[in-house]
Amino acid sequence: MRKIILIYALVLISTVLISCSHQISYDSFEELIKHLKSKGYDIVVEDVEKSILAGKRKWITINDSENISVYLYNKNEQMEKDASYLSADGSSYDNGRKVVMIEWFSYPYFFKKENMIVLYVGDNLEIVHILEEFLGPQFAGYGE
Repeated sequence: MRKIILIYALVLISTVLISCSHQISYDSFEELIKHLKSKGYDIVVEDVEKSILAGKRKWITINDSENISVYLYNKNEQMEKDASYLSADGSSYDNGRKVVMIEWFSYPYFFKKENMIVLYVGDNLEIVHILEEFLGPQFAGYGE
C-alpha cells in the first residue's frame, strides 16, 4: 500500500513540475508595461485571440489611441523560431505549413526580447523610439 501511495505522489509531483515548465514567463512583458508607464503613458492591457504569430497575444492600448501587440512564448527558442518565419519587411509569414501575406494599415515594426515579440503598427516615432530603447533595434518591418 505504501508503494502505491509513493507512486501516486511521485506522479503528482512530476505532473506539477512538468506543467510549471510549460508556463509562460510574464517578466519581460511586465517590464515593458512598467517602461511604458514610466514614460507617462496610460496603459490598458487585454488578452486577445491569436493572429499571425503563434505566441499568446496581449493587446496594449496606449493613451486610448495607439496599440501594440505582444506575443508571448514559453521559451526564447520558440520565439526565435516564430520570428524567423517573418519576412524582413514584415509583409509575410511562412512557417512551412501556412503562408500569410500581410497588408498593414500603416508601418509595421517588429521587436523581440527574451520570450516575446512586440509589434507596433503606426507612424508615431516617439513610440518606436521608446520600444527601441527598451527592446533594442527592430528585427523586421518598416525600413528593414
